[in-house]
Amino acid sequence: MPEASLTPQPFLDWYGIWPGQAGRDEHGRSWLEDAPRGVRLTVQPARKSAVFFRRERPWEQSNLNHMFVIFEDGRYRMWYAAYASSDPSEHFACYAESADGFHWERPELGIYEFQGSTANNILFSHSHFGLQSVFRDATAAPSERYKAIAAQAQFYRRGVPVANTRQTKLEIRGMRRTMELEGYTPEQIDAEAEIRQVVRGAVSPDGLRWTVLEAPLLDVGKTQLDTQNIAGYDPESREYVAYLRGHVERRRAVRRTGGPTFGNWSQPRMVLLADPQDAPDKDIYTSAYCRCPGSGRHLMFPSIFHRLSAELDIQLATSRDGWNWSRPERAPIVTRDTEDGVYSCIYASPNLVPLSDEEWGLPYLGNYDRHDWGGWPEIKPDGEYRWAIWKRGRLVALEAPIEGQFTMVERICQGDRLLLNYRTEPGGWIQVALALPPSTPPAPVKELEGYGLTDCDILEGDELERAVTWRGNASLSALKGRRISVRIRMARAKLFSMAL
Repeated sequence: MPEASLTPQPFLDWYGIWPGQAGRDEHGRSWLEDAPRGVRLTVQPARKSAVFFRRERPWEQSNLNHMFVIFEDGRYRMWYAAYASSDPSEHFACYAESADGFHWERPELGIYEFQGSTANNILFSHSHFGLQSVFRDATAAPSERYKAIAAQAQFYRRGVPVANTRQTKLEIRGMRRTMELEGYTPEQIDAEAEIRQVVRGAVSPDGLRWTVLEAPLLDVGKTQLDTQNIAGYDPESREYVAYLRGHVERRRAVRRTGGPTFGNWSQPRMVLLADPQDAPDKDIYTSAYCRCPGSGRHLMFPSIFHRLSAELDIQLATSRDGWNWSRPERAPIVTRDTEDGVYSCIYASPNLVPLSDEEWGLPYLGNYDRHDWGGWPEIKPDGEYRWAIWKRGRLVALEAPIEGQFTMVERICQGDRLLLNYRTEPGGWIQVALALPPSTPPAPVKELEGYGLTDCDILEGDELERAVTWRGNASLSALKGRRISVRIRMARAKLFSMAL
């Protein structure tokens, strides 16, 4: 595992890599100061596990939907949505645990009565609280250590809130439709009967026994929240954050809100949308927001909706601050194929958790039915849970398919070692130099004596954490506290992260 004093810096975007700059020498000839060449960013498709959770209990017989996994105190804890039938009164939030992430127990909680018995793992019905995501809040009082959010429609009659029931929903929709046909204005219709979308919150001391908060965390008006919405706590900003469904010109997108308290949140802002690099039939369907283990970088694993085929696969988006997002490639990081066939729709859910000392796993939901309910030629069960699996730190590679070189911007040397997570192909290699930082105006970047490319011992093979050595010496104690840059030359190699 990485040393406690060294934080791995994953290569998820171009930032941190010196872009180079052009200069002229004393003879007027142009030259380039350490411009990167021969390298590219490539997402690393996940290996998929076999199904680790499927419908087994009577209260799960219709379907399984989005789940949420936390790895805590050596155990995997999962909250998931289960449907006993198509009747909304038989939609439930349930709980399961596992010691290894693959073999799951449904504890008999004794909390909710189903068909005359409480010997089940049901927490509550969705009509009580439509749980969508759970997080552990280390800053909260013990009675509120766990928090959850849910989207809910709030109904109004002549400006007065009324009960949130299916019957109320049908009545208000019918009333609005009738008034629309009779020529009433939208303002007049809202004044008589209105449906608004709110984010509700709940708190728990143990993740099992929940108290739903009376006041909504946020009212987003008529904008829809019809997917898995994700909340968490950001220790850097010391604020609660939530990533919600959004729409722009009838295209799905992701928006963010939050604040210093669990509630009274500001109106959300769009943070991830389909852009001109996407094909014109693509939407951003879900966020699957979580943090990157080790580095703490912000990640999303959005399901990309291919509208013309009614299929969804999973891509990767990354951010340094949780607001500004980019995607390294417009390519799936989790594909729809399995050993049993091909799903039509897959949806990732938080969190990215350790499955072993060497592997990370992200749970995802697989459905054979197409999004627009086009059906499937074979009868196959929907609602299967699998792991998308990567070797630790290997979501994105900085790759030199032939030969390449780049220089990092300056870092403070911690005085221990330089650790790399990398893999080389047959005939491939990596060399590393330590250098003075690039300067402006441009000047040749000078390698430090004894730490040059020609001093570096060649790196080959497949290593999650390998110390760079120069003529057999890995210690950087002589450079502790200095601002230095790292120059890397490599061929037929992938570099995933660096810790200095």
